[in-house]
Amino acid sequence: MKTFKYSLVVIVLLTAIISCNKKNIPANTPISNKIIYNKQNQAVLLGHCSISALQQDPFSNWFFKQQQNFAPDTSVVKNIEPLLHHKTIEIFLGSWCGDSKREVPRMLKLLEMAKIDTTNIRLIFVDNDEKRYKQSPEREEIGKNIHHVPTFIVYHKQKEIGRIVETPIESLEKDLLSILKKENYQPNYKAIQYWQTTVKNKNKAKSLATLQQVASKLKPLCKHSGELNSYGYVLLAEKKLIEAIDIFTVNTLIYDTNDNCFDSLGEAYFTIGNTDKAKQNFQKALRLNPKNTHAKEMLAQIK
Repeated sequence: MKTFKYSLVVIVLLTAIISCNKKNIPANTPISNKIIYNKQNQAVLLGHCSISALQQDPFSNWFFKQQQNFAPDTSVVKNIEPLLHHKTIEIFLGSWCGDSKREVPRMLKLLEMAKIDTTNIRLIFVDNDEKRYKQSPEREEIGKNIHHVPTFIVYHKQKEIGRIVETPIESLEKDLLSILKKENYQPNYKAIQYWQTTVKNKNKAKSLATLQQVASKLKPLCKHSGELNSYGYVLLAEKKLIEAIDIFTVNTLIYDTNDNCFDSLGEAYFTIGNTDKAKQNFQKALRLNPKNTHAKEMLAQIK
């Protein structure tokens, strides 16, 4: 069940080491300013949109509020300004996402104060529908490992030099300066980074013993259960079903008293048609939390 801290709705991280050694050319799709309405009748921006799209209703209220409330360290901004030459900032975000609503207006204010050429800023809005979770209509996120939003990717002459994922480690301005100075900056979600860089043959199902070993490595790196849970749903939407099952399984091993982790694993098994495994995990979720209505609904559907 997709009950993340940041969103109740169902909607990249190449590691610093990998991303600095590969070319990740920014998307080149035209500006669309596309607005749709999701299942909750919520207005959602999708695809490559202009900054001005955020300055219009119904997005302008939170956009301007966050900008007004944000006061970056001007001494740090002055150090950022000369380092923005030949830099492009690509921002993957969700207009439905609380973290994006907070961090993106602040980052745009910071970049404006640092006198960046706004043509070097690209906003790519992703979906929150379960079938297109954190995907854009033109799939600009492919190959860029977008698993939490917002993700701010910094390029120098089309080569990624670093990224801030979801929230800054210290502050937006200090994190950005660290990336621009090419310091050893490490963004959030080290557990996902470990999985991506260390675990082999991710398209092949792993034994429980292997997943238990992985879980022991990831446990000290995880901040909360939503980290891998969210990543699992991204993998499901990308049809990476085996890897998604393994990620959800690892999450139940790390958070073995969290009903939502078992509910999500049950949903993943249901998606691939394994109703026996789905039933087992939904039942486990209910034992942990008898008030888990999603697990109840899914068990009734399986019957």
